[in-house]
Amino acid sequence: MLKKLLPAQQYCAYFVGMKEKHITIKTADTKSEIEECFRLREEVFIIEQSVPVDMERDEHDATALHFLALIDAKPVGTARVVLKDNGTVAKIGRVAVRRSKGGIGIGKRLIAAIEETLALEGVDHFILEAQTHALQFYARMGYQAYGEEFMDAGIPHFRMKKRNPRRCA
Repeated sequence: MLKKLLPAQQYCAYFVGMKEKHITIKTADTKSEIEECFRLREEVFIIEQSVPVDMERDEHDATALHFLALIDAKPVGTARVVLKDNGTVAKIGRVAVRRSKGGIGIGKRLIAAIEETLALEGVDHFILEAQTHALQFYARMGYQAYGEEFMDAGIPHFRMKKRNPRRCA
């Protein structure tokens, strides 16, 4: 349902210091693009982080808005958004970047593209459940941790939130 609200968008940038590397962040609009998102999630969460297969996919995948990061048209990262609280909260999740492409800004560009997506301009807050090792990554983008640390799939996490800057007066 959410995908129908969003026209095909792309967020593009060039990496500084990387010869001719072009990144595109786009919504995954086709079945093959969504399958690419699932393959990346499998690589990062199931293979690298040992998340159980039955915990990685869930009932929200069918209605979530999926994002795909590409470098020179090759999939390198993904994230998804699930609307909560009657569409007032956008929960970012399943943020995954191929290990060989880590540390070059793909995750930051994924989050920025999500926050700038037209279909999400009306949400009041963005929320996420960050793996504890990624707290500073999200904090640099304005997310604030709240509550106690908790375990999910055997990995420590914190809940984080950020007010949608487009909704601030």
